[in-house]
Amino acid sequence: VAHEVASVQAAHPVPHFSSSRDAHDGMSASRVIVIGGGLAGLSAACELLERGCNVTIIEKEDNLGGNSSKATTGVAVPGSYLQAAAGVADSGADLIADEGEAAKRFVETGSEDANWLMKILAVDSELVLRLTPGHGKTARTIGTKTHFPGAVLTYALIHLLQEVAQGRPDRLQIISSARVTKLLTAGTRVVGVEFSREEGPVENLKGNVVITAGGYAGDLEKGSLVAKHAAKFMKFATTNDERANGDSITLASAVGAGTANLDKVQLTPFAAVLPGQADAQFKVVVSDALAGAGGKLIDATGKRFCDEMKSAQECAEAMARARAPFRLVINAKQAEPVHWLVEFYTQRRVMKKFSSVGELASVMRVSGSAMDPALQGSGVLYVAEVTAALYTCSGGLNAGWTRDLAGKVLNAAGQPIAGLFAAGEATSVPFPKLWSVSGIPMLYCIYSGRMAGRAAAAAVPTNGSVVQSLREIMGSAMDKPSNGIKPTNGAAPEEKKPEEKPLEEMTTEELIAKIKDLEANGSLRAPPADDGPKGITMEEVKKHSTKEDAWLVVNGDVIDVTKWIPIHPGGEQAVVAYLGQDASDEWNMIHKAGTVEKNLVPEGGNGPVLKGKLGGAAPAVGGGGGAAAAPTGLTLDDVGKHNKESDLWIVVNGKAYDVTKWVQVHPGGVQAITAYAGKDATDEWNCIHKPGTIEKNLFPGNPNGPVDMGAVSGVAPSQATPGPPLDDDKPAPEGNGGIPGILGAIIFLAFNVVLMLLRTIFFTGNLVFKFENNRNGTIRSACFLLTFTIVHVAGNFVGMIKGPNEANGEGYFFDRIAWTGGLGLVKDSPLSVVEEYLALALLLHVSVALKRSWDISINYCLNTGRWNMLLSGLTILFFLTVHLADIRFSSQMKYTMLRPPPYFVAWPGVLEGRVFYETDPSIPLQRVRDLYTREVELFKDLGTCALYTTCIVVFWCHMLIGWKKLVPADALQIPKDHVKNVTYLGWIAATAIVSMYLSVVWYTYYAPPIKVENVP
Repeated sequence: VAHEVASVQAAHPVPHFSSSRDAHDGMSASRVIVIGGGLAGLSAACELLERGCNVTIIEKEDNLGGNSSKATTGVAVPGSYLQAAAGVADSGADLIADEGEAAKRFVETGSEDANWLMKILAVDSELVLRLTPGHGKTARTIGTKTHFPGAVLTYALIHLLQEVAQGRPDRLQIISSARVTKLLTAGTRVVGVEFSREEGPVENLKGNVVITAGGYAGDLEKGSLVAKHAAKFMKFATTNDERANGDSITLASAVGAGTANLDKVQLTPFAAVLPGQADAQFKVVVSDALAGAGGKLIDATGKRFCDEMKSAQECAEAMARARAPFRLVINAKQAEPVHWLVEFYTQRRVMKKFSSVGELASVMRVSGSAMDPALQGSGVLYVAEVTAALYTCSGGLNAGWTRDLAGKVLNAAGQPIAGLFAAGEATSVPFPKLWSVSGIPMLYCIYSGRMAGRAAAAAVPTNGSVVQSLREIMGSAMDKPSNGIKPTNGAAPEEKKPEEKPLEEMTTEELIAKIKDLEANGSLRAPPADDGPKGITMEEVKKHSTKEDAWLVVNGDVIDVTKWIPIHPGGEQAVVAYLGQDASDEWNMIHKAGTVEKNLVPEGGNGPVLKGKLGGAAPAVGGGGGAAAAPTGLTLDDVGKHNKESDLWIVVNGKAYDVTKWVQVHPGGVQAITAYAGKDATDEWNCIHKPGTIEKNLFPGNPNGPVDMGAVSGVAPSQATPGPPLDDDKPAPEGNGGIPGILGAIIFLAFNVVLMLLRTIFFTGNLVFKFENNRNGTIRSACFLLTFTIVHVAGNFVGMIKGPNEANGEGYFFDRIAWTGGLGLVKDSPLSVVEEYLALALLLHVSVALKRSWDISINYCLNTGRWNMLLSGLTILFFLTVHLADIRFSSQMKYTMLRPPPYFVAWPGVLEGRVFYETDPSIPLQRVRDLYTREVELFKDLGTCALYTTCIVVFWCHMLIGWKKLVPADALQIPKDHVKNVTYLGWIAATAIVSMYLSVVWYTYYAPPIKVENVP
């Protein structure tokens, strides 16, 4: 989950002026320009329209809604009409203590503005009163029953405004994907804006200006407003996206606007720590409605550390004094009023379900009895790991509050700047304590947006227009002419062609004339071969954008929802807001995978009807074969626009994927994906991954996985995926495999390593008529090599400590089974079957590793870290060559006599530490290699010790890096909850191995040698 809700796309193509001259004519006298399409800007636009002004909304993103669309809790409204209907008298007096006159006025009159907006939206059936933090025991926050409140309110409002823009382009224009670069002035008065659309020329637009472009808590870069004025908060992540970058302050400051309280940045204690994204700069917010329903915040000890019903700032401050990690815990009974939220978060792994407090305690590694009493006996628990993160800013532009200055932007001297107004988080809020109370920022957006709209309307002539409700304006848009103003796209009016008679109604003469005409124009030639259904373009979908003819796109499927709208369980508005659009993000946010397929009906039925693929093949009828894919309208240029880590697409096998959320959890690291941001990564992808990998990880099955955005024209088509490759292991199990804690980690580690050894290094899928870079070759060989290394180092260590007989006896252990070499068929084989298998494992490991490095790492710079395994591996290969020449195949090897155990191991001497030689004189002596003396000769040389030490340390690094890559691999099948512990166990083992190897080297260097009697 990267964002709680998807951004809103425009439901209809809205007309806009193509030049400053067109923009000036006919509207400038009463036009007001609203910069920003969040809740404050949309509220200001509604107020301006009702007061007779013409409005242009300029939004820098593709979609309206802003950060407001992500609001997860609701709008706090003391004295709302919902409270009145419920018989609740609420003055909000508890909110305004010690906050001053501005807070008092805000609380006392804010309900009027909220009620005004709710009346416009007409979404009463979806609203509900909730208890949320900061409001004591008073349920005054207006939330929604089954959707995020921010999405419901902004989507409904956007839909209404788009209807106005569609029917009355003389009254309202919406310009998206356009950035305001400058406020135009005449003297000290603001008279318009300079802006540019994506890759377009600079344009000017005249009119008074309302700035509502949000706050600055989304920009944590060096030189940002947070860095300059609130540097202590730079260590926190943020819940704001890149839209909240301080644009409002930058624009207004350039014309002399004053600012205040820029150091006032608010934290939330409910920022979710998603699996694998603990260090992510962006965090999503868990709705504090869960705390209002009874959720408890606990620290690493399992104890509560604050009163969750206090304000967000107070809880965040308490969090700073407590011990991380922190968790928000709610039991099943408490979750009933907010069950939709809990289900949503659980499906997307923001929350995790535990059967009991004991199971949670086990994961936290604390005693069940030590858990907070409030959690004891709670039954099923839902838990989210949370942390403190930047949430909102209460500092900003200095805007007036008194009757004469209300909504106006003030300069440093406190005087209003003519023609400039502001609202929402762009302004400085005079009640920072109240600001951190749940739902208050949303109310402030409505309140200040309407206030700025009133002030801006009063400053422009409205040609005598009276106040008219937005609903009435929408009604008039159905039949009122648009005053001749039309979109200027340079196209000539389409000429209507005369209708042609049906063939059956033509006379003989008319038929003959028709045939001659067709022959003359070549129309009687055989039609070209049909390439199959071409699918449906986005342009075609946009034509079906009314309730009477309603199409939308979900996950690449074009669906006719005309007859489904009246019976949609989530209400009409949830569907109507996306007519003619791609609704995939919103759909996947709310619904389980497979929901749309489950509800599909045949043509004519009362449900969604599948019309075909977006830009692809039409659906097969009656189970027929698929047709060839066709272009979708997405091009490489479209993909190239999404080339930032915060908005990242790539192309793989002809399809575009949004990997913004996946990049943070990609097993191969961030760099492996960002290197191909906005590009075709097909060759690189197929070089590294087995077929089906991206499909296996797709959203929504994987909440943080890549999102399929559709086919891309002009690039390599999707590859046909053959049957599963030999190494196509099933994904590792979720959870802890039924055995929690460190015990489970040890059991699964031992079991799966043994399983890897039993599977052998054969049949790994690397030699299939050609040499492949299949990862199984390195995984299985690594398991065997590590196992042998442990045995080898243990033998060396014991042999050196115990003396010559033990060291030489261990060497003879392998020499005496040399007859097994070549499967016993080669007489006088120099190597045993164990050594041959070891050599094959090493050969496979090295060759596959080199092949993978050549295919993958060679494309990266050294500083990316992608060469670490290759370089360390080559160092180890050099070391092994030297070591084998020094010991196993040394020409300077001496010999001695030893009594070897008759049955390979001296069983009677095991308990006394004697394993590989006997002391019984009845056992005959045997000539053996004097490995002990050879090692003494080597390691009495300081240079040799230094060389061995360096290579052993490199080997240690190689093991640490490789083990971290190996453990989460599907082939090893370690349950995901144990991956961390198994990684640590492997690192401990690697450290022990290296310590013993180094001990052998330096013990031999410093210890006095034992004299060994050699023989010829």
